[in-house]
Amino acid sequence: MQHIICTESEVVEKQIKSDGFIKTDKNIFDINKIWIGPRPTLEKNEDFKQIIPYILLSYQGKIALYQRTKKGGENRLHNMHSIGFGGHIDAFDLAYNDDGEINLDKTIENSGQREIDEELIISSIVSKKHLGYIYDSSNSVGRVHIGVVELWELSSDAIKSNEDEIDVVGLFTTEELKQYKGKMENWSEHIICGL
Repeated sequence: MQHIICTESEVVEKQIKSDGFIKTDKNIFDINKIWIGPRPTLEKNEDFKQIIPYILLSYQGKIALYQRTKKGGENRLHNMHSIGFGGHIDAFDLAYNDDGEINLDKTIENSGQREIDEELIISSIVSKKHLGYIYDSSNSVGRVHIGVVELWELSSDAIKSNEDEIDVVGLFTTEELKQYKGKMENWSEHIICGL
């Protein structure tokens, strides 16, 4: 059974007062309230929020867009477009400081990098920037997740899919991405509106 990283919901709810894309460089997490639990349980338990790296890949001001195919496991996302790469933080993504405390920033980076390595063939990443958080309490899925939004800059525009589950559409400016409104997953739409 897959075990993933989460935090207590009250930690997030104290820091984030509204839905959508919250642009901030502030850390909202309390390292003393980070937990590892079985994914099937956490998908239904609103006392916890699963921490999800949501990585935007960019090159010279343009952001990568992809479409989720019907070969993906999450039916509700089939044919939807997204600008976020990443997924659940698995227990083996954990990184630690010298004192044995979880290094959450490095853990999030490890998870994001692993997901990108699995899903894409890209050039090297030259910089990484924290943009904020994404939250959507409008549905039961959204209420058990909190996204950590980062912008990772590529060294070239070379980007292609490494999995049947995703189809890379290309790199687009923020204005061009707005043309996909209504065809994007919620988190991506919130971010496009807030960039």
